[in-house]
Amino acid sequence: MVQVTLLCAIVGLPRCVSAVKIDTNEVVGILKDAIKAKNAVGVWCDARELRLFLAKKDGVWLRDDGDFDKLIQTEGFLDGMEEMRASWELSDPSLFGTGVMLGKKVVHVLVVLPRTMASPLGESITVGGVTIPVTSTMTNSPQAEFWKAFKTIKIPVVADAVITLPGKTLILNQPEFGSCIYIRPCYPQLWDMCRSIFDNEEEICRQLVILGNPGIGKTFFGFLILLYLARDGKTVVYENVHLGWERTLFSGDMVVKGSHTDFSEVLVQPETFYVVDGVRPSLYVAKTILVTSPRAEIWQKFEQGSCEMLFMPVWTPEEIFRCRELLYSSTPVEIVEDRYLKWGGIARYVFLRHAQNLRKQQALDQAIAKADLKMTVSASIESTGAESDVCHRLLHFRVNRESLCHESFDFGSVYIAQRVFATLYKRTRRDLIDFIAASHQFSDVAGQRGILFERLALSMLSQGGSFEVRCLTKEGKDYATGEDEDESKSECVGDDDGDGQPRGV
Repeated sequence: MVQVTLLCAIVGLPRCVSAVKIDTNEVVGILKDAIKAKNAVGVWCDARELRLFLAKKDGVWLRDDGDFDKLIQTEGFLDGMEEMRASWELSDPSLFGTGVMLGKKVVHVLVVLPRTMASPLGESITVGGVTIPVTSTMTNSPQAEFWKAFKTIKIPVVADAVITLPGKTLILNQPEFGSCIYIRPCYPQLWDMCRSIFDNEEEICRQLVILGNPGIGKTFFGFLILLYLARDGKTVVYENVHLGWERTLFSGDMVVKGSHTDFSEVLVQPETFYVVDGVRPSLYVAKTILVTSPRAEIWQKFEQGSCEMLFMPVWTPEEIFRCRELLYSSTPVEIVEDRYLKWGGIARYVFLRHAQNLRKQQALDQAIAKADLKMTVSASIESTGAESDVCHRLLHFRVNRESLCHESFDFGSVYIAQRVFATLYKRTRRDLIDFIAASHQFSDVAGQRGILFERLALSMLSQGGSFEVRCLTKEGKDYATGEDEDESKSECVGDDDGDGQPRGV
């Protein structure tokens, strides 16, 4: 008797791969029982209804990676793959028997679920007067209770308050999201602007992008959008980067989960809302709202059409301490204050789950160590990949709080500015000084230049020496005078006190 470990993936459910231990002297029918037992939550049907395929293409096991997640949701990808019958023995050398190399980081078995919605809904569902067929990747969603709660909650949405779901209901049925939404003051304003854009009959716009630094509550604003739409009785198709390659359809009392290619018939209806969080949306007629961090690969192509763009500001100290008081009072005030002085208004690292995680806190110093002058002065909403992650930890969007438009970038905190300056001064001192001297005419880098100039001035003054100074204030009609009408000389000595500040003589 030989026991093997088989990696089994459920088709249509990305990242749903489980390891099943089984003896090779058993048959495929017993393997079905083992798969159902291992996946009791996701597999609701009788084990006999499962269809199992050997996960091989051209004799090679399929690799368990990101491409695999996409592949198992591609229509027709099972064509040419061998389906295993219940009576087949697992010891068969063509399956998993003696001498078969099972490989590493691969999948061995593809599990196809039956059309679980065939009863009681039959072979199709009707949404907005349009009937669409039920695919093998569509299932009744466990998020139904969450949607029902959103439809029935009557709590008004007001700034600095909390909306809590009833009982043990979780947002999207996910423990990581909890059951509460803190209403940032910018949330109602953002939603009002979203509705105004979509309701404008003179300038028809069906795509909207909301950008903001990572970790400031964009995902929870997406949940609030779902709340507004649930109350209004709208049909919504929702995608979220945290939930993998899947979509959820919310319509009336119906909540259906599908793959990232399902519900196209619903998305071509102009009254449907398509809410997308952190992944590149497909282009449809539906009213589309994309909330995302500023990774160009996600939003840029989508934004090239008739699209509006809004920006979410970082948190103010008042918001941070109000939310801590309401929901995170177990996080000590001293820690919140310390984290805010370092990170600025990035809630995720100031008082949420990363505030007391020392490994996560190191991410800021790691980003500072990677800072270079080009990245600092050419910060853009169009940055991509790892560059974007580093850039937007150090630099925060400066957002006009009335129009919610992007004005420029600022260093996230005094701590960040000091540390970035020290890094640049040590690494590329000459280039840094040249930039400060030459960039005074460029308003788009005024924020970074001003702070770097201030740090450079303090650094030079602390070393002592003789400097020309100019008075910037008026005494009635007269300027303060020195050697000439506008300028005088002053001497500074070094920082003998060790406080980093120069002393005038």
